[in-house]
Amino acid sequence: MSDPVVFMIEEGEFGLAVVDTAAVGYLDTWQAPTGKTVDLVTLADYDTGSGGWTCQMTSGALTPSANTTTSDIPATFCKAGSTVPTPAESTYTLDLTFLQDPNVSTGLNAYLYAHDTQEAYAYFGLNDGEPPRVIGRVRLAAGLIGGDARTTLVATISLPLVRRPDIEFGDATTSIIVTGAGGGVVTTATKAKPAKAAA
Repeated sequence: MSDPVVFMIEEGEFGLAVVDTAAVGYLDTWQAPTGKTVDLVTLADYDTGSGGWTCQMTSGALTPSANTTTSDIPATFCKAGSTVPTPAESTYTLDLTFLQDPNVSTGLNAYLYAHDTQEAYAYFGLNDGEPPRVIGRVRLAAGLIGGDARTTLVATISLPLVRRPDIEFGDATTSIIVTGAGGGVVTTATKAKPAKAAA
């Protein structure tokens, strides 16, 4: 029996870029700036502040919410009644906790406040530019500013995804892409990726 897989976020990445519907070749199906796919997009494709925002993150998670209703089937002369679950597509949020930066004019607090309610491309990487990573479109919301005196101020925010995200599962050498397109799951063939060069 093999050991269980243990994973920790040691060098994550986080990026945002407001959706620009006037971009050359824009399609409503894009999940990332310029229509890049999850295996080709990098943090550099997002707002220039993203590198700094990444270093403020203390927690990040793609959180699914099951969307299930039930149908009651009444009892008949021959069979007892029952309740049948009727699942619908799950919804997702990008849940983040970050160090506040209201004293930085180009910081995350300023960006979220300036673009409150706008649609943005979001990038969430858990392994320094390699899989696993997530791309998708979120609705931005302003973040908490302030709190208790003489403490390190943090904020927690939950950004709802507009549609199912695209996720690249795997590691630096082998991965698969599971797209959220069309409400169904499409899995690409496993592909080998070159190992990241040592710094």
